Amino acid sequence: MAELNNGRKTVGTGLPGPGRPPGSPNRTTAEAREAFAALVEANQPRLQEWLDRVAESSPKAALELYLRLAEFVLPKVQRVGSAEAATDPLQVTIVRWGEPTD
Repeated sequence: MAELNNGRKTVGTGLPGPGRPPGSPNRTTAEAREAFAALVEANQPRLQEWLDRVAESSPKAALELYLRLAEFVLPKVQRVGSAEAATDPLQVTIVRWGEPTD
């Protein structure tokens, strides 16, 4: 029988452990993202040239390529909703950047 330490299986008992804690980053994924970000950064001058070439014939395709590349470098933003917005679909939120006006 496996030794228990406060109800958890101990390492070396031949039984699977608790695994990666929820919310902790996956090391392999983080390393792959870092490697891809370094590749994009190292090829930035050429990447811009390639996107410009694609944009000459199809600006839409160039934008789609750019957005696909961005997914590997930037975290995806999740939508945030509110209960009030769900009950009132005509509610409008105005966000202004810059100096406040009187």
